[in-house]
Amino acid sequence: MISLDGRSLTTADIVDIAACRASVRISSAGMGRIEAALAVVDHYIDAKIPAYGITTMYGADFKKTLPPSQIVRFGRINITQEATRVDDGNLPVVDDGTMRAAWALLANSFARGYSGASPDLAKLLVDRVNSGDVPDDVEYGNSMGDADLTANAQADMSLLADPHFKLKPGEATNLLTHNFISVALAAEVVERAKALLAAGEASLALSMEGFRANLGPLSLAASRQDTLGSRRAVREALRRLLAGSLLWKADGPRQLQDFLSLRDGAENLATLRLAIDQYTPVLEAFANSNQGSPVVDVEQRALTSVPDYDTTQVTVGMDNLRQALGLVVVASNSRGLKLLSHPFIDLPSGLSSPDPLKSDGIYTRNITYIMTSLQRAALLQVQPVVGLTESYVAEGDEDYSPAFPNSVLMAADLTAHAGQVITLEALIGSAAVQRRIALKQLTLDDVPPALRGLHQGIIERSPFAIPIARQYRLAPLLAYYVGAADQAVAAAG
Repeated sequence: MISLDGRSLTTADIVDIAACRASVRISSAGMGRIEAALAVVDHYIDAKIPAYGITTMYGADFKKTLPPSQIVRFGRINITQEATRVDDGNLPVVDDGTMRAAWALLANSFARGYSGASPDLAKLLVDRVNSGDVPDDVEYGNSMGDADLTANAQADMSLLADPHFKLKPGEATNLLTHNFISVALAAEVVERAKALLAAGEASLALSMEGFRANLGPLSLAASRQDTLGSRRAVREALRRLLAGSLLWKADGPRQLQDFLSLRDGAENLATLRLAIDQYTPVLEAFANSNQGSPVVDVEQRALTSVPDYDTTQVTVGMDNLRQALGLVVVASNSRGLKLLSHPFIDLPSGLSSPDPLKSDGIYTRNITYIMTSLQRAALLQVQPVVGLTESYVAEGDEDYSPAFPNSVLMAADLTAHAGQVITLEALIGSAAVQRRIALKQLTLDDVPPALRGLHQGIIERSPFAIPIARQYRLAPLLAYYVGAADQAVAAAG
């Protein structure tokens, strides 16, 4: 059970909610803050004090004050008008898990005590999250006024269709002006990036073991500043994965110097770790924010029309994370290609058997072509989205909106392709280890303990000997590797 208090929700919590691994409740302190903020809103309504979106209309019509009888009607109309659908099947649709997480985030934001939403609405959202009763037809991918506005409105239509739901003054604004669908998707990207970091560490360790890399780059000598400890953390992870390797021996069978993408592999992964470490607290702060307008100041009994849902920081941070992950993909692909042929290796080219009639090894599977194609697909998703930051006419005037949804969608595609490329590097590293075992240069017991089970799992799903008449399929390996590598790294640490 995750307690929503408006302050402590993490990216891991968000993903657990999306995956139905956790139910939610609003903390007692959070519910108290919701009630206190609602009392301020009620005061404004009773006293007929102008308050944007609560007693007034929106945008250029903000000077128009509505009588109490029209306030709720206006809110319902506004949600309905904003919920315009394309409905041609081309826009992505928000999956049920992400929608659960988004509504949990919205209820969590109410618990901060700045929204003015009612306890009834907060409880309804929590009930919908826990029961899984969330809309499954919400189109996603556009942004307006810094909010997931159209997607939010489409989701809200399912609430308006509930005859037991009574919209209260100002709650249309609470339901519309937030980015929690994007935040939920971004949290999923962050947690996936953490798993990819672990998978990248394991694939690099397998490459180093299989191709007898020099372990000098794993030295813990503090040769330069490492402010957030990202370089040291990656090096320590690699040292744990390779503990027990023959490469550590004074006269171990290692290269004097390796090519750049192998030598700098730890640095590439440290860059990704740094991007994750920098972005996670920014995203979590945004996830625990009140994103509606106006902001309720309970202490001053005042409403302030200053929304807190600008997405510039989370957009730029996501761009940085995507570019760091893109570099990991490039390095992984480069290592995979170089580690299959002379002069970079001392094994048969393509890791094939000396007997060409056996038709085994990596070359016979077209792995390098597929790996490079996946890298190209990944690199389509790394460009900054500043060029997609659009201007448009809204609220009677020109406005702009950072393209947070675009960056998040590109990141989701990127993580999928990155996982595939990293997996294929791991396959090549394991194939090199297996070829050395076949050549009696190693035994299975010589493989570092932290990598041994992972290596065996890879080879079981991608054996050397493939009957010529049978089509080779990567799906079992791709489904297995990232999760297994994440577990192997965790166990080693």
